[in-house]
Amino acid sequence: MIPDNAPKEPVTRNDCVSSDPLNVRSQNNPYTRILANVVREHRLFSVHWELTYRCNAICTHCYLDVLPPNASTPDELTTDKARSVLDQIVAMGVLYLTFSGGEILVRRDFFEIAEYARRKRLAIRLMTNGIFIKSQVADRIANLHPTGVEISLYGADAATHDAITRRPGSFERTLRAFQLLRERGIRTVMKTPLMRENVRQMYALRALASRVGATFCCDPTITAKDSGDTRPLNHRLTYDDLVWWLRAEINADERTPLPTIDATQRSCGIGSNSLVIDPYGNVFPCVQTRIPAGNLRIQSVQEIWSSSSVFRELGALTW
Repeated sequence: MIPDNAPKEPVTRNDCVSSDPLNVRSQNNPYTRILANVVREHRLFSVHWELTYRCNAICTHCYLDVLPPNASTPDELTTDKARSVLDQIVAMGVLYLTFSGGEILVRRDFFEIAEYARRKRLAIRLMTNGIFIKSQVADRIANLHPTGVEISLYGADAATHDAITRRPGSFERTLRAFQLLRERGIRTVMKTPLMRENVRQMYALRALASRVGATFCCDPTITAKDSGDTRPLNHRLTYDDLVWWLRAEINADERTPLPTIDATQRSCGIGSNSLVIDPYGNVFPCVQTRIPAGNLRIQSVQEIWSSSSVFRELGALTW
């Protein structure tokens, strides 16, 4: 049983944390001590699994070369192989599992995989664009009892959002997803990558998140595609945009004490307690660090985690 006061997932570079309401960084928090032991013992604790690179949106800033929803993808890990991988990570003591894509709901076997993960008592988090979430899908998500569902929203109005997804009508469908999940008591996070197109809508986006009962999370990080295509960088904030955003953040959080970070602790779990699996079984240390450590078609998770020089070298880093 996960205690109510435990954080829902270890903090990573891509998580939005504007404060520390659960006192995670305090040395007096039992969870902090547990996590410190996990890092010290180099135990795998958290897995981020990209189930597919197929997607029902074609977002202008995406770092992935996504495929159409109906694309043939014979190299994706099968349902049976996915169950085997889940068995392996459970045996290793993994607690947290994040499913992302592409779009997770494009996979017809998504719920088979996710329901198996829950039967294995993994705490799961979902990342989705919400477009496919209707009442029946929301019911099945609720039955998973996820720690949270993170839904991407790219603008405070349909014109902005739909121009970024390049899918007319996606704004309304995504808002519907927030409402359906809220009705079922599911925690949601509105995740907004800040770009030139939407940064000046930040106050409106915060208000929209409040209206739909979601936590608002924004991030100015826009990267090139994993393939090396630099076109997404055209959407990065300009210098003036970045200054405006920083001032807006300071004004929004002026009553919230700035969090303190223990200089003796690593602020990133790369190489020490987490890994990423792509749809084809490739294992990486981080979503933003695509250094291959192995492949689950020919190796076990334990073998890759214990023997890969990638994890050994990254796990030894100090800063």
